[in-house]
Amino acid sequence: SEAQLRPLYARLREWKGEFDGQDEAMAVRRFCFWSMSAALGSELRAIFLPCLSSVITDIVDELEYFVSKLCEKSVKQKGDKKRRRLSGETTDNSFDEKLLRPMQPLLLCLETALKADAHEGGGWVRADEGKRFHLILHPLSKLLLAKIPTDYPTTEDGDNASSAFEKIVQGVGTLESGNVVNCITALAAGAGNEQLWKPLNHAILNACGNESRGEVRKAGVTALLSVLQTIGEEYMVLLPECLPVLSELLEDGDEDVCGLAKECVKLGEDLLGESLDDSLR
Repeated sequence: SEAQLRPLYARLREWKGEFDGQDEAMAVRRFCFWSMSAALGSELRAIFLPCLSSVITDIVDELEYFVSKLCEKSVKQKGDKKRRRLSGETTDNSFDEKLLRPMQPLLLCLETALKADAHEGGGWVRADEGKRFHLILHPLSKLLLAKIPTDYPTTEDGDNASSAFEKIVQGVGTLESGNVVNCITALAAGAGNEQLWKPLNHAILNACGNESRGEVRKAGVTALLSVLQTIGEEYMVLLPECLPVLSELLEDGDEDVCGLAKECVKLGEDLLGESLDDSLR
């Protein structure tokens, strides 16, 4: 029961300890804690949500830590790379992938919880007048732009030769193991209204419009298609915002991106019952 589970989970949280992104020993405990949380969430579903409420700050801290290592840091360093190479200056841009290993079980834990919440009507993620939703969305959506190390240790559903980015962000071969796109889709399903969908849609379209990285555009349009498939007709209220971006993606040089954009358009037409050709011109 929930009454029995709460004190047990509190002891597990105490064992994990306060977040420290530099402690390798704690990274192992973090990995174990979020893996166990994902398993509990999968088995107990909505019964587990009150326990997860007690660690929502931990979830956000983890997500923001991953963003700081995989997104913001790389952006800041990008402009200095050539100058450092020419001057002979060296810098250590590397970090221990072991410290990032808890990311995938955390994503799986969050996805499982959000799916259970959506099934119950989305009250958990919309708590505090939507503040919980925005706390999660802000760092989670930034991970669509992450630069995942090629040797990042992933958990996969089966053997595949996809890149670490494709596995962790796009969800290739990790549909049952934790990834960013699935998490965003589950977040959208729990949100349940246009007011909360708008910033989520904006974040997805921002990834779709990334000019420098085709893999990010593919992650964005994959997320958009997944959200459209999951929410369906209710999401059509945001389709006008999507059409200019989809129009650009239909001419993308990457055949995969172009194909996914065509699927989004076809699904939109099926849901609306009318052609979108005139809107895409």
